[in-house]
Amino acid sequence: MELTIERTQRHWWVFVIRGLLFIGLGIYMICEPVGSFAALGFLFGLIIFLVGVGELLRVSRERTVGNREWHLGLGIFDIILGVLLMGHVTTSMAIIRIILGLWFIFKGISLFSFWRHGHRSFMIIAGAILIFVFGLLILFNPTFGDMTIILWAAIAFIITGIFNTWLGYSLK
Repeated sequence: MELTIERTQRHWWVFVIRGLLFIGLGIYMICEPVGSFAALGFLFGLIIFLVGVGELLRVSRERTVGNREWHLGLGIFDIILGVLLMGHVTTSMAIIRIILGLWFIFKGISLFSFWRHGHRSFMIIAGAILIFVFGLLILFNPTFGDMTIILWAAIAFIITGIFNTWLGYSLK
């Protein structure tokens, strides 16, 4: 189960597009916090859905990817979670802290898997740790208010976007 960097390099643009989407969403959330809170469930669901589709496309095109089952499961999970969040916005706002925390934890673990399987870089491990820590903060700190969740989620989206974009360009 070895990650073949040369095959991943062909799809470097998926990481760049994903990164730019995350950065754009993070900037929007900082600029429009009140509107962001009202739309967070839907927007978050849409982004998670698109990330899941991208993950499934990457896994389907790269048949020899290491940890293929993990990435396939993560893509399916992202699609299901995205559809649920887009369809039940009111309910999703009640549980958004749990969903955000768990999602960022899984994304941190996923980014760490790239470091473990051949693309060893301090930037990737630093990004994985930061994203994981943001996920833990969002999940286990109930004193975060709704606006704080918006701010931390926006920062986590921007950091996730920067590291995904950096990974894409480093694979190019």
